Amino acid sequence: MSQSFRFRLSRADWIELSTVVARRPLHFRIVTMIASLSLMVFVMAWVRSDADPARSLLSEVLSGDRKWWPMIAFLAIFSVGMLFRHHLSGLGARFGWKRMPLADKEVEVILDHEEVRMRAVDGSGFDWRFPWAAVTRLIVSPERLMLAVGPNQGLPIPRAAFATPAAFGKIEKTVLARLPKGIPHERA
Repeated sequence: MSQSFRFRLSRADWIELSTVVARRPLHFRIVTMIASLSLMVFVMAWVRSDADPARSLLSEVLSGDRKWWPMIAFLAIFSVGMLFRHHLSGLGARFGWKRMPLADKEVEVILDHEEVRMRAVDGSGFDWRFPWAAVTRLIVSPERLMLAVGPNQGLPIPRAAFATPAAFGKIEKTVLARLPKGIPHERA
């Protein structure tokens, strides 16, 4: 038996979905940042200095000369960007909201045994289907339940779409029952 519900896709739904779907585990972000910075340090250690060919570029940078402060600032900004890059996805979603075909439109979500279907109610032709096996993560926040499908897609299910917490709880139980075994559940 399938269950369906309708809601208006809001800007907040889209921004939170874009942010949490792009977020990777903290340990992965830290390892990626360390690997990237290590690569930059190795390259600077390998490249020879223009001022003194006997010295490496790394020794020039570490000498403390003010001309290298922009390079050090770039590395610091790069490191912060690597840790918090998912917020850039949220920022992109915020600025790209008006260009999105489902911006402020009512959508219907149908949960059946084989697949999840999201379609625009206004007749614009938007119809997205994916099997339950395509869900890679389930993310729960205080305002929404989000199904991540792949690295950059997902479906938000806002709590505000339901008249009572019990109605939302019923949908949440349905989603949990139909997800494949081993799908990670996260709190946003």
